[in-house]
Amino acid sequence: MNIFNPIASGTRHQGLVKTQLLLLLSGTALSLTACIGITHAEREPINCALPHVDERLAECTNIRHASEFPGCLSTADITEHTCIVMDADVSFCSATDSLPITAYFDRSERTLDCAGGTIDHGWGRTSLPGGTATTEARRKPAVRLQDDRSLSDITVQNCTLRGTNHMGIQATRFFGGELGADGKLGEDEPLPIGHRNLTFKNLTIQDVITGIYLGNFSEDVSIDNVNIDNSERIAIYSDSGSHGVRITNSIISNNLTREAIAIDSTYDSEISNTLFVNNREGGINVYQNCGELLGIVCPVIRATPPNNNRINDNRFVNTGITGLQIASRQGRNHSLGWCATLNGLPGKFTDTSEGNVVSGNTFVCNEGTSLVVQDGPNIVSNNTIVARDNCIPYEISTGGLGGSRRSLLDGLHFLDNHVDATRPPRLRNLSNAVIIDD
Repeated sequence: MNIFNPIASGTRHQGLVKTQLLLLLSGTALSLTACIGITHAEREPINCALPHVDERLAECTNIRHASEFPGCLSTADITEHTCIVMDADVSFCSATDSLPITAYFDRSERTLDCAGGTIDHGWGRTSLPGGTATTEARRKPAVRLQDDRSLSDITVQNCTLRGTNHMGIQATRFFGGELGADGKLGEDEPLPIGHRNLTFKNLTIQDVITGIYLGNFSEDVSIDNVNIDNSERIAIYSDSGSHGVRITNSIISNNLTREAIAIDSTYDSEISNTLFVNNREGGINVYQNCGELLGIVCPVIRATPPNNNRINDNRFVNTGITGLQIASRQGRNHSLGWCATLNGLPGKFTDTSEGNVVSGNTFVCNEGTSLVVQDGPNIVSNNTIVARDNCIPYEISTGGLGGSRRSLLDGLHFLDNHVDATRPPRLRNLSNAVIIDD
């Protein structure tokens, strides 16, 4: 997933980004203590041929079961951070309830309904109304799906998830022992099945590291009416092989150190009717990750390019670097040796992102670039771009591959867009098959 490219954020948790997130956001089963203070070279590699057992529940100090609360769950039931094993559906008793829990899903067909109430871990504070705030050493997500099996028909609704020094919702999937010793998929091998038929609706997620993480090969995920504010790293991450992901009617604001939504090798998905505002490092990046080296995560190679996605009727306001990038890693120089597809050698990566439709969106900016498209064929039509001051209205190019005409962008249709800009667009390395008519 290559989820961390360290950026000095200057925020309250600047030092956590690389050390604490490297493995936990990779969906591995390694503990937090294995991450702290250990460099890439010093970590024990993951053996992708071995079966994986999710043992994270054992790290919880207090463990209760949902079936212990057959009526409803209230503040009086929980006095300190507790992992609730979802062996039954759970509903909060009142919209005023605020509980320091982690809802731990280890089976399918379960629902968490907060009834307007809050899961609050108190990150950045020393106390909570119901007890002691979680600390960096006790970092847990608010909601977690067990990662050594594929779960389905999970619903989380009507909740505020706040102040976890981790993820709001962690739906990662770890495939150790299921993909062979090299962690690669054969050409005729069917795609693995991750978590599927997930519904996240009517949620507010605030002050977390990552808002929602969808692990490899997630399928049919609905994220509707979800407001994510002030996430430290990424608001929504959709990882390799995921498809049928629908992000609709939502608000993503004040994301800090990476793009608000990462569409990493996710295909046949949709982002619509969503507002992106004041996300410092960008709104949406669509790309095919070059794949971490063997032993960092499993699977290693991103088998599915982010093709045939629809990004329609959204609003991007003051999104820093870019509002939207298609093939955002085009030409990136991976000199640190992260990429499995480059065999760990320095070199420039050719991103792939085709068949996507970007239509009916509104971009408003005064810095950065509203819209960047670096691969084709794709269709960009009927968008409105208002670019003032130093903002470039759009860039159509082959990214960092430079001025050589050995590699030209082909097949892009940029049609019927309304552009009101102070500066001209940036166009580089276009073939005659690129159509621009704004």
